[in-house]
Amino acid sequence: MSIQITKLNFSYPESNANLFEDFTIQIAEGWTCVAGSNGCGKSTLLKLIAGILAPDDGKISCGGNGNAEKDVVYCAQETAEPPENLYAAFWSDDNEARKFFSRLCVTEEMLERYETLSGGEKKRIQIACALAERPAVLLLDEPTNHLDAKTARMICEALGDFSGTGIIVSHDRAFADSLCARTVYLYNEAVAFAGGRDCVVYDSYPCGLTKALELRQSGADQSRGEWERLNAKAAAERGRSAALEAQNQKAKARLSKKTIDPRDHDAQRKIDTARILGKDRSTGDAKARLETQIRQTESERDSVKKALRRKEGFALSQSDYSKPLAVDETMLQAGSYKLKIKRMEIKRGTKIALTGENGAGKSLFVRHVISLLEKAGRANEVLYLPQEISDAQRDAIFNELDGLEESERGEVLSTLYRLGSEPERLEGLKRGDNLSPGELRKLMIALAVQKPLSLLVLDEPTNHMDITSVVALENALAALDCAMIVVSHDKAFLQKIANENLVAERNENIGEIKWNLEK
Repeated sequence: MSIQITKLNFSYPESNANLFEDFTIQIAEGWTCVAGSNGCGKSTLLKLIAGILAPDDGKISCGGNGNAEKDVVYCAQETAEPPENLYAAFWSDDNEARKFFSRLCVTEEMLERYETLSGGEKKRIQIACALAERPAVLLLDEPTNHLDAKTARMICEALGDFSGTGIIVSHDRAFADSLCARTVYLYNEAVAFAGGRDCVVYDSYPCGLTKALELRQSGADQSRGEWERLNAKAAAERGRSAALEAQNQKAKARLSKKTIDPRDHDAQRKIDTARILGKDRSTGDAKARLETQIRQTESERDSVKKALRRKEGFALSQSDYSKPLAVDETMLQAGSYKLKIKRMEIKRGTKIALTGENGAGKSLFVRHVISLLEKAGRANEVLYLPQEISDAQRDAIFNELDGLEESERGEVLSTLYRLGSEPERLEGLKRGDNLSPGELRKLMIALAVQKPLSLLVLDEPTNHMDITSVVALENALAALDCAMIVVSHDKAFLQKIANENLVAERNENIGEIKWNLEK
């Protein structure tokens, strides 16, 4: 059982170029992670396999098996609408179908209030319905966005028993590593390599996402190193060729009779003898051999795919905000829920990973810390990046962008590029642009780091971001020296950034924020 894609060609009507051009790949049974930058065709590829989109040319075939009830099931990122088979599958008399709802803790009560469920609860229902179809091919687009660690683990365990061919598009390295034995990395060849085609190609790795990213970086470094070695060799050979040419010209001058007196028969006889004997010809022969070597070296160099180097990171504006923030012991309350906070001090350079199950009080704690800064008259020292950016916040972001001087705007666009955005997407950036949530979050960060900050608060910053942007962001944040609170379920992301760990724990209507000593 496998997915076979042969010479696939596809472009969107509004595009002047093919997204996929003669794209051929075979995806074997088991789980495969598809990763890559925004716009490289990850979701499009899944929709083509699912038949939601039709290729312009080429063939896509999904080999089934005798146990499959449905060929292909596609789970989109969005979960606003309940799955079409929800009620039929949940009330099915087929115990094999119903077991997925039990395993993912989906209850009858949840079905009755679907609209009010959390994103994680809706995602559990969506995946239970997909598994209940018992498809030959299961396609999941960013299944872990907004999920806490417990829910992600529950879903991963359920998907681990799937016996067909599965593909997940994901930037969650821990989730992908635990599920997938293979990784397919999509990228635009022109963006990744000098002289590459302007279409999507792929590299395949027989491992999880984390190892694949390491291998990809290592391969890029090696290709650049080999190209630069051969280029330096060709340059040195051209230098030697120029020196031989100079010697050759001197030799020709020595064999010229133009400067010899016609009556100096002895000198003319010597030149004639030198010409007959081929004296000084060795210089010209050596240059000819070297020219052949240069062509060979340049041909070898040009056969190497030179990976383009992308600048990453950003510099936070220097700040005089060195005063720490004291958080006194207190009890916060939200409705009937109480959250205990012990006294702590957040200093410059303190980077806190705040974890815990959804509903345990992480957002309540974050709002409290921000309010303390505001009450102390330090509201201008903090940036809070929420999980979801409202329309009003979006307008405020573009108002700020519109008000920048040209040089300041250039700095913002440079930071966006270093966070994984492409130059052509940045040109002419304006209010009417339909930026994706991931791009909008990066723009908000790029604007924030242009001014001094005492505290940076990021609530699930990697949601909606592709893996290229996630890695670029974590490298940049790791280099910053301002205080930071990062709420995230992405373990790999937090391990790269944080030097302190807080955990929110809940026991019915009582919760507590405490230091987590487990790294």
